[in-house]
Amino acid sequence: MKELKAFFKVRTTYMGIMAAIMFQLIFFSVWLTAYKGVQDRTDHLSIGVVNEDQKNEMDIAKELGQTLPFQVKQYSTFKKASREMDERKIEMIIHIPANFTSSLKSEERPSIYYWINQANATSSKTMMEQVAKQVNHELNEKVFLLQKAAGTAMFEQKLQEMPLEQPVAQAIEEAVQSAIASIDPEPVEGVIKKTNAAEEFSANLVPLMVIISSFAGAMVMIMQIHEAATTIRSAYSKWRLFFARQLINVGVAFLLPFLTISLMKLFAVTSQEPFGMIYLFQAIMFLSFLTFAQVFVFLFGNLGMVFNILALSLQLVTSGVLVSRELLAKGYHALAPFLPATYGADGYYAIVFGGNSSILKENIWYLLLITGITFLLAIGAVAVWRDSSKEKVRPQGTSVVK
Repeated sequence: MKELKAFFKVRTTYMGIMAAIMFQLIFFSVWLTAYKGVQDRTDHLSIGVVNEDQKNEMDIAKELGQTLPFQVKQYSTFKKASREMDERKIEMIIHIPANFTSSLKSEERPSIYYWINQANATSSKTMMEQVAKQVNHELNEKVFLLQKAAGTAMFEQKLQEMPLEQPVAQAIEEAVQSAIASIDPEPVEGVIKKTNAAEEFSANLVPLMVIISSFAGAMVMIMQIHEAATTIRSAYSKWRLFFARQLINVGVAFLLPFLTISLMKLFAVTSQEPFGMIYLFQAIMFLSFLTFAQVFVFLFGNLGMVFNILALSLQLVTSGVLVSRELLAKGYHALAPFLPATYGADGYYAIVFGGNSSILKENIWYLLLITGITFLLAIGAVAVWRDSSKEKVRPQGTSVVK
């Protein structure tokens, strides 16, 4: 077919086929290597323990540090632990209240509180809930055995001290054993408290959705503008085209937040930050995505699309929206601070779930830094380009002397 042959005479046909192939190769390679062995790296996660019960004879905090497959940090105050959890330095707080031992020795049922930060990767939140239930179950088993052993020993000692006949003593002992058997097998109540929680489950998807839509949109936009610039580059200098493209980037970056915020309102996604802060963060995040994506296009032309596909995959993996960054393979964890999606995801966790407004401001500065660096790299790439507009057109009627 002539039409088919015509398609394969155009370079963009091969670029499209290559894009489909590279998406498969890159996503499989990146995701499967990044998440391989995640379950073996749980010791990279941290749990805080606040023990306000100074009379705790079992030393629960010490035992947790020895048995849990996580880094266990002990805090003197709940306020300090809560602040570090809001900063996502720890995944959960195990809070032992001051009246734990006294309640255990009385008829009251003591409680241990497990505080889990919801402004985190879904996998980490689920893992922490399972850990909280497991810790409380094991603690109940231990407390129950201790209570049973202590009660039995006490009554046996009292019986030996009393001058009772053997049948009477045996009857009393059987009654005591029956009473001990009725001890509550779960004397400790485990209370799971979720901080920074959102009402709708769909809110958990917002950070991931924003990262995908923003960077994928930036990729496509940069490629299309590059194609447009290629068609008109003979009419304008390379620097005029370059700065015109940057003006388009800035204009779109500061218009897009109106759509983002409107969609969040439309789908009832609540936010914990004021409109101005959300607007500024989204604008700078998208601008950083644009400048990041355009570097590869300036350096490699249409082949830059392959590097942007790789960048998309890497950012989805390392941003921490699917799996906590602490659980990733070492190389991916080290790469995360250099990618804008890392700060975009952290910022949107603060926007949707709240907890710590200072994180949002810090992430804005990091995004601005990435924007500045990638902008300078783009200038360097353009500097080595040949300027098509400077090619002189020979006047009509002149001839070349050989």
